[in-house]
Amino acid sequence: METQPMETQPNDFGELFKELRLKHWGEALKADIEEMSDTEKQAILKYLPKWISKEMTERKSQLIESRIRSAKFRKIQTIDTFDFKYSASTKSIEKNYLALFDTIARNNPPSAVFTGNAGLGKTHLARALGYGSCQKTLSVFFVTAAEMVNHLTHAQKTFTLETELNRYRRPQVLIIDELGYVSLDTQGSNLFFQVISARHDQELGTIATTNIPFGKFNQIFANDAIAHAIVDRLANDADVFYLEGNDSYRPEERKIKLKRRKEQNLDA
Repeated sequence: METQPMETQPNDFGELFKELRLKHWGEALKADIEEMSDTEKQAILKYLPKWISKEMTERKSQLIESRIRSAKFRKIQTIDTFDFKYSASTKSIEKNYLALFDTIARNNPPSAVFTGNAGLGKTHLARALGYGSCQKTLSVFFVTAAEMVNHLTHAQKTFTLETELNRYRRPQVLIIDELGYVSLDTQGSNLFFQVISARHDQELGTIATTNIPFGKFNQIFANDAIAHAIVDRLANDADVFYLEGNDSYRPEERKIKLKRRKEQNLDA
């Protein structure tokens, strides 16, 4: 935020004080400044915007760091480290993916499904959406489908199911990785549905990666009915990205890493 001009008035800071949750500062400043000399007033109105800007910047930075830690990404993968040009499949989704990424906001959490064979960059792209959401200060949580269902099943046995469900129902963005690598029984399918249904009703962002096409979700879940219900809610408001082919993205990632290391060594 740029420094405010000298003629800035105390009441001009009202919204900023509210954002900082300093409920009574504006009132106190407005009252006290009337008793100040012109020199004191000028000093306050000159430096106060800088102090406010510093406080807001530091708070946002700390909140972003906290969001990234609590997301449990395990590995940070960002949009600038993904090469969309590596295959025809990723080229075809680049425009829509970047459009989705650019619209991430606190009142507009991203929802997406990435479907395709293993090694095509699905998890990288999902994590990048999550990392971008953290930068916008949204709460994010990353988990594999198997881990989530295992934790929920255990919680049901130990009578802590509601607490564990909230772990997955509350984040503004939930990333469910590797959906389809493990088939779920009736109990697991019902628990998975509870999470997806609650998030759909709350209009929260849900991102999933899967190696199984929607038409074969009955291979993941216990029966056709629950498979259809989950697909209906999971894909209803989501951008669906189809990654086709068998050319793994991992060699491309290694090339990018090596290139960055060489650049860092040259800069050192």
